[in-house]
Amino acid sequence: MSDIRVDTNWKFCDLRVIVLENKYLKVHILPELGAKIYDLIYKPSNYNFLWHNPRILPEKVSLGSNYDDHFSGGWDVLFPNDSPGAVRGENYPDHGEVWAQSWKFEITEVSSERCEIHLWCMGRVTPTLMETWISLEKEETKVRFRHKLTNYSLKSLDFLWKLHPAMYISPCHRIDVPGRKAEFVDPQWSRFGEKVKSFDWPMAKSPDGSLVKDYCIVDPVESGHKDFIYVKELKSGWCSITDTEKKIGMGLAFPEDIFTTVWLFLTYGGWRNLYTAILEPCMAYPKDLETAIKTKNCGHIESKGILEFEVMATVYTGLKSVKNIDKVGTVT
Repeated sequence: MSDIRVDTNWKFCDLRVIVLENKYLKVHILPELGAKIYDLIYKPSNYNFLWHNPRILPEKVSLGSNYDDHFSGGWDVLFPNDSPGAVRGENYPDHGEVWAQSWKFEITEVSSERCEIHLWCMGRVTPTLMETWISLEKEETKVRFRHKLTNYSLKSLDFLWKLHPAMYISPCHRIDVPGRKAEFVDPQWSRFGEKVKSFDWPMAKSPDGSLVKDYCIVDPVESGHKDFIYVKELKSGWCSITDTEKKIGMGLAFPEDIFTTVWLFLTYGGWRNLYTAILEPCMAYPKDLETAIKTKNCGHIESKGILEFEVMATVYTGLKSVKNIDKVGTVT
């Protein structure tokens, strides 16, 4: 079998699976479920970076479904919002419209050196076309994404766009984000409650010093904590998670002028008894899109406009922490 291949002949839970594979990586995509990336596997050690919900298998959902009750894990793309509600007179569904829709796809390249697939989805609530090209090079431990958003409206559009990979974790894992400041999304989603609202990333400390937490360090599931954090003032565009015991990790490299914050959804048994960390580069802040629009902290595209950018997921070995990931995916 060739090191490079694309296979569309598989099914899982009655959903079509697209397999992209090179010498080092195997990627499974579910086009009928928002083009979710369900697996990202480093083949030499059969290490899957993406977490699966042990109680929810992936299944087709209808637009407007509750996101949390269908959260099977993997890597979703969320657009044009997070929290459901009215935005400029239009009702936006929970976690947006694209995760719950079936995407069309075509194989655009399979050669001895490279494979690529093109996926796209028309908005049902917004007059937009979202397109993604996902590719693998033969000798790389990188997944390359080229994203394109077209606004067909006669009006400009303000939006939230968020990458949402749910990661496999253990107490041996470490999270690195090159941010300066951080704040909790809500006191109910913080082990500090009302005591701490913001802090210098990554170290949070209660005023009396009774509770200190380094948020680079992953808790054991027995801690029962849940934290939801905005990491702000990024020095550069990347984030990573590393298994310090096995010395393997995955980082995301993205344009920091577009993804201006990294949200961290951390449930160490504290939410629905689940154990995962979701690293969420996002174009908007805060969670409420109406507020983000008022403060101009969100994505924006003019009428008939096009937004294009690239993101890279890079797998690395031999490291226990990450200091930097550059634009070509080199990890140090």
